[in-house]
Amino acid sequence: MSFEWRTKKLEDVSINLSNRRVPLSSRERQQLKKVYPYYGAQGVIDYVDSYLFDGEFLLVAEDGENLRSRKQHIANIARGKFWVNNHAHVLLNNDESDLYYLYYYMNSIDISGYLTGSVQPKLSKANLNNISIVISVA
Repeated sequence: MSFEWRTKKLEDVSINLSNRRVPLSSRERQQLKKVYPYYGAQGVIDYVDSYLFDGEFLLVAEDGENLRSRKQHIANIARGKFWVNNHAHVLLNNDESDLYYLYYYMNSIDISGYLTGSVQPKLSKANLNNISIVISVA
């Protein structure tokens, strides 16, 4: 079997589930049991008593200084049952990609051309979906 490398848009090799995110204020979270991870742009920021996602997903920061400085990964894999606020995009690989390849790829490329905002960098859903990704096809 031979493979060739092609450039595609991220939206062609993943399923963006960001519309399922629900932010909770710190006041709302204070009144909840601490059971399931609550993710923000850079990982777990709290725990809550319910979950929105169950499985293995790629979380990509939507905003924050780290999108430019890259002091930490901009993409992380979340497993199990968890909640995501509106500061991290939620992606699932489709049959054309591998979740771990997407994870490594997103953390290794320059995304500066996809960012907006001069003070607070932002990676919109539309810009995330338009990121070019090199992927092998059979």
